[in-house]
Amino acid sequence: MEQPVNTENVKLSLVGQHGRAVDIATPQHDYIDAEQVAARLPAVLQTSLDLETIVGLFDKEVSKVLAYDGMLYHHQGVHCDIQIGRRSHHKCNYRLEINGVWLGEITLTRRSKFTDDDTRLFEDMLCKFIYPVRNSILFHQAQSAALQDSLTGLNNRGAFDASLKREIDLANRQHTPLALVVFDIDHFKAVNDTYGHSSGDLALQSLANVITSTMRNSDIAFRYGGEEFTLILSNTDSESAQLVAERIRTAVSKLSCNNGQKTFGITVSAGVAQLSRGENGTALFDRADHVLYQAKKAGRNQTKCADKIISKDN
Repeated sequence: MEQPVNTENVKLSLVGQHGRAVDIATPQHDYIDAEQVAARLPAVLQTSLDLETIVGLFDKEVSKVLAYDGMLYHHQGVHCDIQIGRRSHHKCNYRLEINGVWLGEITLTRRSKFTDDDTRLFEDMLCKFIYPVRNSILFHQAQSAALQDSLTGLNNRGAFDASLKREIDLANRQHTPLALVVFDIDHFKAVNDTYGHSSGDLALQSLANVITSTMRNSDIAFRYGGEEFTLILSNTDSESAQLVAERIRTAVSKLSCNNGQKTFGITVSAGVAQLSRGENGTALFDRADHVLYQAKKAGRNQTKCADKIISKDN
Protein backbone atom coordinates (compact mmCIF):
# COMPACT_ATOMS: atom_id res chain seq x y z
CA MET A 1 0.00 0.00 0.00
CA GLU A 2 2.97 2.39 0.44
CA GLN A 3 5.06 3.56 -2.47
CA PRO A 4 8.06 5.94 -2.36
CA VAL A 5 7.79 8.54 -5.09
CA ASN A 6 10.74 9.77 -7.18
CA THR A 7 13.74 11.20 -5.32
CA GLU A 8 11.74 13.14 -2.76
CA ASN A 9 11.05 9.98 -0.77
CA VAL A 10 7.42 11.00 -0.21
CA LYS A 11 4.92 8.37 0.90
CA LEU A 12 1.17 8.83 0.54
CA SER A 13 -0.90 5.74 1.32
CA LEU A 14 -4.50 5.52 0.15
CA VAL A 15 -6.48 3.40 2.58
CA GLY A 16 -9.49 1.35 1.56
CA GLN A 17 -9.88 2.74 -1.97
CA HIS A 18 -9.95 -0.26 -4.34
CA GLY A 19 -6.81 -1.64 -2.63
CA ARG A 20 -4.43 0.30 -4.86
CA ALA A 21 -1.28 2.26 -4.09
CA VAL A 22 -1.09 5.97 -4.73
CA ASP A 23 1.28 7.39 -7.32
CA ILE A 24 1.34 11.13 -6.73
CA ALA A 25 3.37 11.60 -9.91
CA THR A 26 0.40 10.64 -12.11
CA PRO A 27 -1.25 13.27 -14.35
CA GLN A 28 -3.27 15.48 -12.13
CA HIS A 29 -6.43 17.14 -13.46
CA ASP A 30 -7.83 19.41 -16.13
CA TYR A 31 -9.63 21.95 -13.99
CA ILE A 32 -8.36 25.50 -14.47
CA ASP A 33 -9.69 26.56 -11.04
CA ALA A 34 -8.00 23.57 -9.41
CA GLU A 35 -4.72 24.48 -11.07
CA GLN A 36 -5.00 27.99 -9.72
CA VAL A 37 -5.72 26.71 -6.21
CA ALA A 38 -2.84 24.25 -6.40
CA ALA A 39 -0.49 26.99 -7.60
CA ARG A 40 -1.24 29.33 -4.72
CA LEU A 41 -1.67 26.64 -2.05
CA PRO A 42 2.01 26.48 -0.92
CA ALA A 43 2.11 30.24 -0.30
CA VAL A 44 -1.19 30.09 1.61
CA LEU A 45 -0.11 27.20 3.85
CA GLN A 46 3.30 28.70 4.60
CA THR A 47 1.72 31.68 6.35
CA SER A 48 1.52 29.75 9.63
CA LEU A 49 3.41 27.18 11.70
CA ASP A 50 0.32 26.31 13.73
CA LEU A 51 -0.89 22.87 12.68
CA GLU A 52 -4.58 23.55 13.29
CA THR A 53 -4.36 26.76 11.27
CA ILE A 54 -2.62 24.94 8.41
CA VAL A 55 -5.33 22.25 8.28
CA GLY A 56 -8.01 24.94 8.34
CA LEU A 57 -6.39 26.82 5.45
CA PHE A 58 -6.00 23.58 3.51
CA ASP A 59 -9.68 22.77 3.97
CA LYS A 60 -10.69 26.27 2.87
CA GLU A 61 -8.72 26.03 -0.36
CA VAL A 62 -9.51 22.41 -1.26
CA SER A 63 -13.25 22.89 -0.68
CA LYS A 64 -13.25 25.45 -3.50
CA VAL A 65 -12.53 22.74 -6.09
CA LEU A 66 -13.64 19.47 -4.48
CA ALA A 67 -17.02 18.71 -2.92
CA TYR A 68 -16.97 16.90 0.44
CA ASP A 69 -18.77 17.02 3.79
CA GLY A 70 -15.90 16.76 6.23
CA MET A 71 -12.14 16.76 6.62
CA LEU A 72 -10.44 14.99 9.51
CA TYR A 73 -6.78 15.17 10.47
CA HIS A 74 -5.19 13.05 13.21
CA HIS A 75 -1.65 12.83 14.55
CA GLN A 76 -1.38 11.05 17.88
CA GLY A 77 2.29 11.89 18.30
CA VAL A 78 1.61 15.63 18.55
CA HIS A 79 -1.81 15.22 20.22
CA CYS A 80 -3.61 16.73 17.24
CA ASP A 81 -7.15 15.67 16.34
CA ILE A 82 -8.99 18.08 14.03
CA GLN A 83 -12.46 17.66 12.51
CA ILE A 84 -13.90 20.20 10.08
CA GLY A 85 -17.45 19.69 8.86
CA ARG A 86 -19.27 16.42 9.47
CA ARG A 87 -18.56 12.74 8.97
CA SER A 88 -20.30 10.94 6.11
CA HIS A 89 -20.49 7.37 4.85
CA HIS A 90 -17.93 7.45 2.02
CA LYS A 91 -14.34 8.42 2.67
CA CYS A 92 -10.85 8.51 1.26
CA ASN A 93 -8.12 8.25 3.85
CA TYR A 94 -4.40 8.97 3.49
CA ARG A 95 -1.44 8.13 5.72
CA LEU A 96 1.23 10.80 5.31
CA GLU A 97 4.97 10.38 5.62
CA ILE A 98 7.98 12.20 4.20
CA ASN A 99 11.67 11.40 4.64
CA GLY A 100 10.89 9.06 7.52
CA VAL A 101 8.85 11.71 9.38
CA TRP A 102 5.34 10.56 10.24
CA LEU A 103 2.87 13.34 9.40
CA GLY A 104 -0.40 11.79 10.51
CA GLU A 105 -3.57 10.80 8.66
CA ILE A 106 -6.08 12.88 6.74
CA THR A 107 -9.56 11.82 5.68
CA LEU A 108 -12.24 13.30 3.45
CA THR A 109 -15.85 12.14 3.84
CA ARG A 110 -19.04 12.72 1.88
CA ARG A 111 -22.38 11.09 1.11
CA SER A 112 -21.45 10.00 -2.42
CA LYS A 113 -18.48 7.93 -3.53
CA PHE A 114 -15.22 9.62 -4.47
CA THR A 115 -14.27 9.15 -8.13
CA ASP A 116 -10.78 8.47 -9.43
CA ASP A 117 -10.67 12.08 -10.65
CA ASP A 118 -11.55 13.26 -7.14
CA THR A 119 -8.76 11.26 -5.54
CA ARG A 120 -6.21 12.38 -8.14
CA LEU A 121 -7.17 15.98 -7.51
CA PHE A 122 -6.89 15.57 -3.74
CA GLU A 123 -3.56 13.78 -4.07
CA ASP A 124 -2.20 16.73 -6.03
CA MET A 125 -3.33 19.05 -3.24
CA LEU A 126 -1.76 16.77 -0.63
CA CYS A 127 1.61 17.19 -2.32
CA LYS A 128 1.41 20.88 -1.41
CA PHE A 129 0.07 20.09 2.08
CA ILE A 130 2.70 17.72 3.42
CA TYR A 131 5.66 20.10 3.50
CA PRO A 132 3.97 22.83 5.59
CA VAL A 133 2.67 20.08 7.91
CA ARG A 134 6.17 18.66 8.26
CA ASN A 135 7.60 22.10 9.01
CA SER A 136 4.93 22.71 11.65
CA ILE A 137 5.53 19.37 13.38
CA LEU A 138 9.31 19.76 13.39
CA PHE A 139 9.00 23.34 14.67
CA HIS A 140 6.79 22.35 17.57
CA GLN A 141 8.95 19.34 18.38
CA ALA A 142 11.97 21.64 18.54
CA GLN A 143 10.05 24.02 20.78
CA SER A 144 9.09 21.17 23.09
CA ALA A 145 12.68 19.91 23.24
CA ALA A 146 13.88 23.41 24.14
CA LEU A 147 11.51 23.43 27.12
CA GLN A 148 12.36 19.94 28.35
CA ASP A 149 15.13 18.77 30.65
CA SER A 150 16.97 16.06 28.74
CA LEU A 151 18.05 14.09 31.82
CA THR A 152 14.73 13.77 33.64
CA GLY A 153 12.21 14.38 30.88
CA LEU A 154 10.51 17.04 32.99
CA ASN A 155 9.83 20.60 31.90
CA ASN A 156 12.86 22.87 32.41
CA ARG A 157 13.44 26.31 33.92
CA GLY A 158 12.32 28.16 30.79
CA ALA A 159 9.05 26.23 30.77
CA PHE A 160 8.62 26.92 34.51
CA ASP A 161 8.89 30.68 34.12
CA ALA A 162 6.32 30.74 31.30
CA SER A 163 3.96 28.29 33.03
CA LEU A 164 4.06 30.06 36.38
CA LYS A 165 3.17 33.39 34.78
CA ARG A 166 0.34 31.78 32.85
CA GLU A 167 -1.05 29.97 35.90
CA ILE A 168 -0.86 33.10 38.07
CA ASP A 169 -2.74 35.11 35.44
CA LEU A 170 -5.37 32.37 35.25
CA ALA A 171 -5.72 32.15 39.04
CA ASN A 172 -6.17 35.92 39.27
CA ARG A 173 -8.81 35.98 36.52
CA GLN A 174 -10.76 33.06 37.96
CA HIS A 175 -10.18 33.99 41.62
CA THR A 176 -8.92 30.51 42.42
CA PRO A 177 -6.03 29.48 44.70
CA LEU A 178 -2.61 28.53 43.37
CA ALA A 179 0.26 26.87 45.21
CA LEU A 180 3.92 26.22 44.49
CA VAL A 181 6.12 23.47 45.95
CA VAL A 182 9.92 23.55 45.71
CA PHE A 183 11.88 20.33 46.35
CA ASP A 184 15.61 19.93 46.88
CA ILE A 185 17.56 16.68 47.27
CA ASP A 186 19.26 16.53 50.66
CA HIS A 187 23.06 16.10 50.70
CA PHE A 188 23.14 15.81 46.91
CA LYS A 189 26.84 16.70 46.76
CA ALA A 190 27.57 13.77 49.05
CA VAL A 191 25.76 11.43 46.64
CA ASN A 192 27.98 12.64 43.79
CA ASP A 193 31.14 12.49 45.87
CA THR A 194 30.42 9.05 47.35
CA TYR A 195 28.84 7.19 44.45
CA GLY A 196 29.85 9.21 41.39
CA HIS A 197 28.09 11.66 39.12
CA SER A 198 26.26 8.91 37.24
CA SER A 199 24.63 8.01 40.55
CA GLY A 200 23.75 11.66 41.02
CA ASP A 201 22.00 11.52 37.65
CA LEU A 202 20.20 8.38 38.79
CA ALA A 203 19.03 10.18 41.93
CA LEU A 204 17.66 13.07 39.84
CA GLN A 205 15.86 10.69 37.49
CA SER A 206 14.45 8.72 40.42
CA LEU A 207 13.08 11.86 42.06
CA ALA A 208 11.54 12.95 38.75
CA ASN A 209 9.85 9.55 38.41
CA VAL A 210 8.44 9.77 41.92
CA ILE A 211 7.10 13.27 41.32
CA THR A 212 5.38 12.36 38.05
CA SER A 213 3.92 9.12 39.43
CA THR A 214 2.69 10.74 42.65
CA MET A 215 1.43 14.15 41.57
CA ARG A 216 -2.11 14.77 40.38
CA ASN A 217 -3.04 15.05 36.71
CA SER A 218 -3.59 18.79 37.08
CA ASP A 219 -0.12 19.45 38.57
CA ILE A 220 2.86 20.56 36.45
CA ALA A 221 6.38 19.39 37.37
CA PHE A 222 9.72 20.99 36.49
CA ARG A 223 13.40 20.50 37.04
CA TYR A 224 14.24 24.02 38.10
CA GLY A 225 18.00 23.53 38.08
CA GLY A 226 20.63 21.32 39.68
CA GLU A 227 18.94 19.19 42.32
CA GLU A 228 15.98 21.57 42.73
CA PHE A 229 12.52 20.72 41.39
CA THR A 230 9.25 22.65 41.40
CA LEU A 231 5.59 21.74 41.22
CA ILE A 232 2.82 24.16 40.23
CA LEU A 233 -0.57 23.23 41.67
CA SER A 234 -3.49 25.10 40.09
CA ASN A 235 -6.76 25.55 41.96
CA THR A 236 -4.99 24.35 45.11
CA ASP A 237 -4.66 25.96 48.52
CA SER A 238 -1.69 25.56 50.86
CA GLU A 239 -3.29 22.76 52.87
CA SER A 240 -3.87 20.59 49.79
CA ALA A 241 -0.41 21.48 48.46
CA GLN A 242 1.13 20.29 51.71
CA LEU A 243 -0.56 16.92 51.29
CA VAL A 244 0.85 16.57 47.77
CA ALA A 245 4.33 17.59 48.92
CA GLU A 246 4.20 15.14 51.79
CA ARG A 247 3.15 12.24 49.56
CA ILE A 248 6.12 12.93 47.31
CA ARG A 249 8.56 13.45 50.19
CA THR A 250 7.46 10.21 51.86
CA ALA A 251 7.69 8.23 48.62
CA VAL A 252 11.20 9.55 47.97
CA SER A 253 12.35 8.59 51.46
CA LYS A 254 11.45 4.96 50.65
CA LEU A 255 13.45 4.89 47.41
CA SER A 256 16.31 2.48 46.84
CA CYS A 257 18.58 3.65 44.01
CA ASN A 258 20.93 1.07 42.53
CA ASN A 259 23.80 2.16 40.28
CA GLY A 260 24.70 -1.40 39.36
CA GLN A 261 27.25 -1.72 42.15
CA LYS A 262 25.76 -0.12 45.24
CA THR A 263 22.34 0.73 46.58
CA PHE A 264 21.68 4.07 48.19
CA GLY A 265 18.72 6.14 49.29
CA ILE A 266 17.87 9.83 49.08
CA THR A 267 15.58 12.26 50.86
CA VAL A 268 14.19 15.64 49.90
CA SER A 269 13.18 18.80 51.70
CA ALA A 270 10.20 20.80 50.48
CA GLY A 271 8.86 24.32 50.74
CA VAL A 272 5.21 25.22 50.09
CA ALA A 273 3.72 28.64 49.36
CA GLN A 274 0.25 29.73 48.29
CA LEU A 275 -0.18 32.69 45.97
CA SER A 276 -1.12 35.89 47.78
CA ARG A 277 -3.21 38.69 46.31
CA GLY A 278 -1.12 40.89 44.02
CA GLU A 279 1.91 38.59 44.22
CA ASN A 280 4.03 37.85 41.15
CA GLY A 281 5.87 34.66 40.25
CA THR A 282 9.24 35.79 41.58
CA ALA A 283 7.83 36.63 44.99
CA LEU A 284 5.88 33.36 45.18
CA PHE A 285 8.97 31.33 44.30
CA ASP A 286 11.13 33.25 46.78
CA ARG A 287 8.70 32.47 49.62
CA ALA A 288 8.59 28.76 48.77
CA ASP A 289 12.36 28.66 48.36
CA HIS A 290 12.86 30.46 51.68
CA VAL A 291 10.84 27.93 53.67
CA LEU A 292 12.58 25.12 51.79
CA TYR A 293 15.89 26.25 53.21
CA GLN A 294 14.30 26.64 56.61
CA ALA A 295 13.39 22.95 56.31
CA LYS A 296 17.01 22.12 55.47
CA LYS A 297 18.36 24.11 58.41
CA ALA A 298 15.86 22.37 60.69
CA GLY A 299 17.24 18.92 59.83
CA ARG A 300 16.17 18.12 56.23
CA ASN A 301 13.71 15.45 55.00
CA GLN A 302 10.75 17.61 55.95
CA THR A 303 8.16 19.97 54.50
CA LYS A 304 7.64 23.53 55.66
CA CYS A 305 5.00 26.04 54.74
CA ALA A 306 4.96 29.70 55.75
CA ASP A 307 6.00 29.85 59.39
CA LYS A 308 4.97 26.42 60.59
CA ILE A 309 6.53 23.01 60.15
CA ILE A 310 4.30 20.46 58.46
CA SER A 311 6.08 17.21 59.22
CA LYS A 312 9.43 15.71 60.04
CA ASP A 313 10.82 12.19 59.92
CA ASN A 314 13.07 11.44 62.85
